[in-house]
Amino acid sequence: MAPIGIAVVGLGKRALKKALGAIVGKPEQWQLVAATDPIESARELFQSQFKGVPVFSSVEELLEWNGRTAQHPIQAVYVAVPHHCYPHIVPNLLSARLHLLKEKPAAITPEELLLYQRLAESHSVILSTAGQRRYSCEMARMKEWLPLVGDIHFIEARRKLCIADLGEGWRAHSAFAGGGAMADVGWHLTDMVIGLANVGQNCVPKVAYSRLFRVRRTQDYDCEDSAEVILDFPMSFKKTTAKLTVSRIGHNEVEEIIITGERGVLTFDGNEVSVQFEHENGREHFRHNPSQAAHCQSDIEIMFAEFQQQVRAAGEGLSPALKHTHDTYRTQDLVVTKTLQAIYRHASDEDLKEHTHLAHQNSAKEEPCAQSSYLAMEWPKIDWEVEKAVSKQLHEEISIYGNEGVFEAFETEFKNYHGANSLYALLHNSGTNALHALFFAAGLMPGDEVVFPVYTFHATCSPSMHFGIKPVFCDATKNGTISARAVEDEITTRTKAVVVTHMWGIPCDMVALTSVLKQWPHILLFEDCSHAHGAKINSQHGQKIVTGGEGGITLTKHADFHYRQLIFGHYNKRCKLEIPTDHHLYPFTLTGAGPKNRAHPLAIAIALSQLQQLPGFHAWKTRYATQMTIKLASIPFLELPSMSTEGEGGIQPAWYAYVMRFKAAKAPSGLTRERFVAELQAKGLMDVDIPRSTGLLHREPLYNRPQELLPWLYADDFQIVIDDGLFQEARAFYDEAVKLPVYATKEVIGNGKIGAPHCNLQFWTLLGSKSKPTLPKPPNTA
Repeated sequence: MAPIGIAVVGLGKRALKKALGAIVGKPEQWQLVAATDPIESARELFQSQFKGVPVFSSVEELLEWNGRTAQHPIQAVYVAVPHHCYPHIVPNLLSARLHLLKEKPAAITPEELLLYQRLAESHSVILSTAGQRRYSCEMARMKEWLPLVGDIHFIEARRKLCIADLGEGWRAHSAFAGGGAMADVGWHLTDMVIGLANVGQNCVPKVAYSRLFRVRRTQDYDCEDSAEVILDFPMSFKKTTAKLTVSRIGHNEVEEIIITGERGVLTFDGNEVSVQFEHENGREHFRHNPSQAAHCQSDIEIMFAEFQQQVRAAGEGLSPALKHTHDTYRTQDLVVTKTLQAIYRHASDEDLKEHTHLAHQNSAKEEPCAQSSYLAMEWPKIDWEVEKAVSKQLHEEISIYGNEGVFEAFETEFKNYHGANSLYALLHNSGTNALHALFFAAGLMPGDEVVFPVYTFHATCSPSMHFGIKPVFCDATKNGTISARAVEDEITTRTKAVVVTHMWGIPCDMVALTSVLKQWPHILLFEDCSHAHGAKINSQHGQKIVTGGEGGITLTKHADFHYRQLIFGHYNKRCKLEIPTDHHLYPFTLTGAGPKNRAHPLAIAIALSQLQQLPGFHAWKTRYATQMTIKLASIPFLELPSMSTEGEGGIQPAWYAYVMRFKAAKAPSGLTRERFVAELQAKGLMDVDIPRSTGLLHREPLYNRPQELLPWLYADDFQIVIDDGLFQEARAFYDEAVKLPVYATKEVIGNGKIGAPHCNLQFWTLLGSKSKPTLPKPPNTA
C-alpha cells in the first residue's frame, strides 16, 4: 500500500524536533511531499535537512502547487503555527479537501472549533488535534486502571515548565497565543483531566475557581505565567472535583495527576503510572513504566499512526472503532475548548484583565493574522428590566387561565402598538401553534387548497397539514417574499386561503396581493408576521424582534375567528369569559377542541418588556441596516436588500436579519458563497450565516409525501409537483442568501466586552473597508 502524501505547515521547533521525525521515520505510512513557512531561515533549515522536498512561503503557494501537480500529491497536512494564524490557514486546507492534524489548542473559541468541524464534515475529511498526551501509553493505562479505584471524588493535576525568558517567541502575547500558560500547557492538562473524569459524560465542567497570575512582571509578555483552577464535574449521582495547577516558571519540570476514588488512588508522575486499590481479598498495587516496556511507542508516534489509519479509511468510511475514537476526540476537543473559555472568563485577577485588553490592542495592529475578539450575538438581551419583569411575575402568578395579569397587559399593548384597539388579540404558546389555531378557525378541510410561499420557514405551512389540505407553493420575488403574480397563477376554485410570510422582516407587496384577492372575496389572507415586528406598509405597522423565548399572538377583526381559536386551545375559563353564552360554540367551552395553546406567563413577561422597547429596537436596527447598506454597496458580488420606499405601497423593513445575495459571477475566481462565509466565520464573525433551515418547502417530504406520516388524512396517490424549475426566483434566492445579524441596541452585549456598533463595524473592516464609518443618528423614537 502506497504511503500517504503529507505536507507540513509551520517549521518551528515542534515540527522540526518531533513531528518530522515521526513522519520520515515511518516511510511505509508517510511520504513527506512539501512544507511551508513564512520565515526564510526556517525554510533554509528545512531544505538543508530534507533536500528535494519543495518548501513554500505561504499556504496559498502550497495549494497552488498541489493543484497544478499531477496526481495532487498532498493528501494530509500537519499544521503547527502560532494560534492566531489558524483562522487563515485551517479553512483553506479543509476547503481544499485535505485531511488535517493540527497542533493544540483545537481552537481559541468554541465557535471557531465548530466552524472547523463543520468544514471538515462538509468536505468529508479528517480533522484531528495533536493533543499528544491523549494518545500516550500512560493515558491508555490510566483509562484501563481507572475503574479499579471506583467512583472518582477528587483529581489533582499539576504541570510546570521551566522557561527562563517568557518574553521570547509568539507565546509571549495573547494576541498570538489566545492566552498564556493555561492556553498552552494548561490545554494538555485540561485535556487529560477531562478525558479521565468525563468518560462517557461529554459534559462541560463548572469552573468553581479560576485565578491567573503574572509573576515575572519585568519580562516582556502580557499573559499569565501561572494559573490555579478548580473544576466541578456534575455526574449523575455524585460530583467530581478537579484542581489544576499550571505554570511556565517552575523550579523543576513537573507533570503529575493524582486521582482519588472510593476504593483507591491512581497516579501518574510524568513517567510511571501506578494504582493502589482495595477489593474483597485485600489491597493491590500495580505499576507501569512505558520507558521500560518492550514495545511502547512515543505519544507522537501513536498519534501519527492513528491519524494515518483514519486518513486511509476516510474514503470508504471509518470502521466502528475508528469512528468511535474520532467522534470521542471531536467531542472532547469541544468540551476542552469550552472549559478553557470558561476558565478565562471566570479569572479573578484584575491585573490580567488589563493585559488581556492590551492583547486586543496588539491584535488590531497585527492584522490580518490577529484573532478577532468578536462576541456572538445574544438575543433576547437579558438586561435588568427583563430580570425584574420575570422576578415580579414569579411572585405573582405562573399559571393564568383567563386573560388577566400579564396576558391582558401584553394583548392590550400589542393592539395599541398597531393602532387596533377594536381587534381581538390572543396569546399562544408558540407562533407555530398560533398559525395552527388560525387554520382551525378558518375551517380548513381535506382537499382544500392553501397557497403558501415556497421559500419560508416550514412552520408557516406545517400546521395546516393536520387538516388534510393540499399545499400549493408559489415562487418568490427578488427579495425572497411571495410573488403576487405567482399567487394569481395558482388560484383555483378549490383555493381556501393564501398565507404570506414577511421574510427576514421585508414586507411582501401587500398592495399587489390584496388587489389580486379582491377578485376572489371568499379567499382568506393570513400573514405570518414572525419576522416583521415594527415593519411598516404605507406607514402601518407590521406585526421576532419581540420574543419571550417561546410564544405567539394572533390579531383578527372577526369575532368568530377569535372564538374558534379560543375553543381550539384555551379551554374552560377564558372560553367561558369571552364566548357569548348564546353562541353555538359555548357548549364546548369546558373541554375545548383538545389542544392546549396557553402561553407561559414568564415568557410573556419577557416579551412584554421587549414589546415596550420595540420602537427603540427598530430605530437601532434601521440605523445599522442603513449603514451596512452604505458601506457594503461597493462590493460587486453582494446584492443588498432594498431599504424603505415612500409613497403608495411604500415599505419600511423590520430588519429581523440582513440578507444579502452572493453573486458568484461577479466574485473573485475561486470565491464561493460557502468559502466567503467560512472566511468571515474564521475571523470571528460567527453570526454570518447561510440560512439553510429556511428552504424550498416543495422538497420536504411532509408536503410531497404526507401520506407516509398522516395516512388517515392523505390518500396513497396524493402528490404535488416537485420541480425546482417552477420556482426559479426562490431557488436563486436560497442558493445565494447570506445572512447577517442586525443589532437592536447600542448597549454592550454578552459579558460586556463589545458593543453592538463595534460588532457591525467589524464586518466592514474584515471585508476590507479602509475607513471607520460614521453612524447616522438613530431616528426619533419619541
